[in-house]
Amino acid sequence: MSPPLNLTKGDLDLAASITINLGFLARNFYDSKTIDVVSAFSTFFNTTPNATDSELLSFSGARPNDLNILLEMLGDRDLLRDSILWLDAIAEYLPRTPGGAHLLIPVFTVFTVLTSIVLALRLWSRQTIAGGVRGYDWIMVFGYFMTLVYGSSALYHSININTASQFWSYSWNEIALQQMFYIYLDILYPIAALIIKSSLLLFYYSIFTNRYLRWSVWATFGFTLATTITIILYSIFKCHPVNYWSEWYTSTCDPHQKIPYLVTGSLLIFSDVVIWVLPLPMVMKLQLYRRERIAAVFTFSLGIFACIASIFRLQAVYKFFLTSAGTGRTPVINTWTIVELNLAIICASAPALRALCIRHAPKLLSYGSNSTDSSSRSNNSSGGGGMQNDRNIRKNTRSVHGRVIVHHDQMRPADHDLASLRSGISRTGSGWSDVEKSVHYSSTSRIGSPV
Repeated sequence: MSPPLNLTKGDLDLAASITINLGFLARNFYDSKTIDVVSAFSTFFNTTPNATDSELLSFSGARPNDLNILLEMLGDRDLLRDSILWLDAIAEYLPRTPGGAHLLIPVFTVFTVLTSIVLALRLWSRQTIAGGVRGYDWIMVFGYFMTLVYGSSALYHSININTASQFWSYSWNEIALQQMFYIYLDILYPIAALIIKSSLLLFYYSIFTNRYLRWSVWATFGFTLATTITIILYSIFKCHPVNYWSEWYTSTCDPHQKIPYLVTGSLLIFSDVVIWVLPLPMVMKLQLYRRERIAAVFTFSLGIFACIASIFRLQAVYKFFLTSAGTGRTPVINTWTIVELNLAIICASAPALRALCIRHAPKLLSYGSNSTDSSSRSNNSSGGGGMQNDRNIRKNTRSVHGRVIVHHDQMRPADHDLASLRSGISRTGSGWSDVEKSVHYSSTSRIGSPV
């Protein structure tokens, strides 16, 4: 029989099924690639066409019950032999694509360096500007280390375990190790996401004074915690026994795993959006100049980028369950997970970075621009009258949250005087309320979903 040059999807599905089942059956070959096991069985059947059960068990090392189950699944021994001979004939035409290390290594490296720098700047900003590092900052540091653990585990999996994308390129021991890592990463991801979200929600709780908003924080945390626990429990107990790869024929798994993963992933994205939106009504009520209000809303809204990464991750999970022919998509899922978790930390630290810019590099945010100098020159050129006018305006103003606000019954000063006033206002945060400090010094973001 001449082997086909173009294999169909059905051919590849069948090839994957044969390699998986034969790989588990042949306990004498657990360290050999499953496609090599197929070749060994093909040779055995060619030399022993009428092999008995005892000869087949002796050659493969299979347990009698496992062989009986496989033969019942196939219908007869002839079909087993024909399937193995067919797969051995087309083995050279099976696709063999590399794993995802080439994709994961640069993503992990870049985001680890970037997130480390951002988190260090955040802590520096808290310590030097906001009056000290708070509890929710340390929780975020813990979230960073959990993100690092996830990324390192995924990278190890990609380099040392997931070296190829098809089952026939692995031994059964390698396949079993992959299944173990899947459960481990399934559990690690929602835990890391929950820690990061907890940091954000604790921060919100510390600055919210409205009872309704505080209850919203508790409700969001409870919803996120319940979803996370559901994901963890499902990941562990979706199959019985938990280490189903050790009892491949007798284990039972949920045949509809895609649905729970997509539902829980969508729920986590929903909680991401809620956490992103939660502080915006508070920010809109702050007494800020229009430009600063827009900047504050934009700073708190950066979490939308992490939300987008979460959506792409969920799409990768969906494609993973649609993928067939023994080709896995786990490296793609791990890559989007690393992007999502790191973006969540980076976006959460944006307000603290903004505070550093205001303090140490105001021109980056158009604070202390050349308009100050031009205003000063204008005041000087107008003589003592300009300076007297400035003193009168300052005398007739009051401080609200550390900002100079002109009384409602006073005339609006000239533009050059107002520019001079604003340029002289200290933005170090002294005298600000906790809510207003939060816009300049604090954190936000979101994250979400399962693998």
